[in-house]
Amino acid sequence: MIAIIKAQFNKPITDLLQDGCTKYLIEKNIPFKVFECPGAVEIVVYSKKLIATEQYKAIITIGAIIKGDTDHYEYVCQYVTNGISNLSCQTLTPIVFGILTVQNEELAYERASIQEMNKGKEFAETALFMIDAFDKIDNNQF
Repeated sequence: MIAIIKAQFNKPITDLLQDGCTKYLIEKNIPFKVFECPGAVEIVVYSKKLIATEQYKAIITIGAIIKGDTDHYEYVCQYVTNGISNLSCQTLTPIVFGILTVQNEELAYERASIQEMNKGKEFAETALFMIDAFDKIDNNQF
């Protein structure tokens, strides 16, 4: 089973990313569960908690951080990037970094759109790749 943690902040964008992700997983008949949290910052600790349950073969994070007029964007990007990076080094559960960090809403929609870049689908593809790769290592099939 795959866990998807989606930030509610910038919901129209994260909803599109989730749609792309879940449609692909459904198409591949892969079980998943979606969890929501307030924003990208909370995804870090939510990931840690779900990993601790040992119920998920991978975690897909979904969020959108869009630059505004203040330095807040820089701090949030840094916190989330460092948090997920550090957590990835502490666990053997793959964590897919599905947090858009973009300069404006137009770029976010372009990446989230199923008709354009469909980053949500890419997040799901990455999770499946990592699960398969780790399974091969565990079964000495590398």
